[in-house]
Amino acid sequence: MTLPALARPWRLAVLLLLLTGCARSQVVREESATPFVFRSLDLRQQDMLGRPKWELTSPEARYDLRRRLARALQPRGVIYVDGKASYRLESSTGTVVNDGAVILLEGLIRLQRLGDAPVMIQGSRVRWVPAMNLMEIDRGPEGFDPHTRLTAERATFRIDRDTLELQGRPRLQRWASAFDPFQANPAGAPQIVVTVGKVEWKPGSGALTARGPILGERRPPGSPADRPPQVLTATALSGNTLKQRFNLGSPVQFSDPAVKGGLSARGQALQVDAGQRLVSIPSGCVIQQEASSLQADSCSWNWETQAIAADGAVLLQRPASRQLTRGSRLRGRLGDSGFVVVSAPGGRVFSQFQVPPSKTAPRPAPPRPQPEPIRL
Repeated sequence: MTLPALARPWRLAVLLLLLTGCARSQVVREESATPFVFRSLDLRQQDMLGRPKWELTSPEARYDLRRRLARALQPRGVIYVDGKASYRLESSTGTVVNDGAVILLEGLIRLQRLGDAPVMIQGSRVRWVPAMNLMEIDRGPEGFDPHTRLTAERATFRIDRDTLELQGRPRLQRWASAFDPFQANPAGAPQIVVTVGKVEWKPGSGALTARGPILGERRPPGSPADRPPQVLTATALSGNTLKQRFNLGSPVQFSDPAVKGGLSARGQALQVDAGQRLVSIPSGCVIQQEASSLQADSCSWNWETQAIAADGAVLLQRPASRQLTRGSRLRGRLGDSGFVVVSAPGGRVFSQFQVPPSKTAPRPAPPRPQPEPIRL
């Protein structure tokens, strides 16, 4: 049975309408598809030798198979170096892209160095590329050990080299009392704050190198808030945060404006042993306070006891008393009114004084009695 010619267009229109409706319902179903929700995430990767390289787990994760994404809550992990567990990782949230090609971590992110000393790297956003052994921290990067806190605007952690590179106004803060960064932040303000150009720090060994300019400020414990800080400038910095020893590149300049008359020291290099509270200038030492000055081949200063030691070609000048002291070794103490030389063990000391002329006329000598003439 054939339909009239007038009914055929209506049939075609109904067919097109049905096809269009089917297509729209199919699009709606695709757009409304939700990611798979699993109870846990467990990813592990090995290196070319079959040793563990890293692992990441989470109690809950959502998978988007079409985009190859996995969003994890409270991910935890371990990072291995040469098959040995080196760092423990924890974060608030994480996004795994392409089965671990890139891992984005956000929230409170902690990277704990496994070992005896509590050493930690922290940030609030990290881009981790496991294939490159690289972590980029662009929000709140920090590095901690028992006495030190390192901060900057951004940082790069090179896992295979165990090196944290800090850029963008990096600062080193140091506390005299040890603290555990996993338990609480250090109490009180730091005693030493150093700003540098760029820092490289190895959390495992504590080795640190920094490019200048170096500007350090120190506030002695118990000093009033309005006391001006001691200031140190140098061109480079190297040392070890765990051993608390640092070397500064020349020219080095130290000043303490709070000391009466001002105190300054300079030399070709400077070494700091924070554990012993000792500052040493191994070459070309010059210390000045008011008009007095001390020069020597090398010298040291204990900022806790104020003891000063000078060795080699020592020259102490005190213009106020017109005193000039030379020796091979001098020991003294830095006071508010100048240097106090205590002894010169192991070497000879030569001191020269110039007595100022008297302002009154000398008294005439009494006349000498005349002897009696000799009589024969």
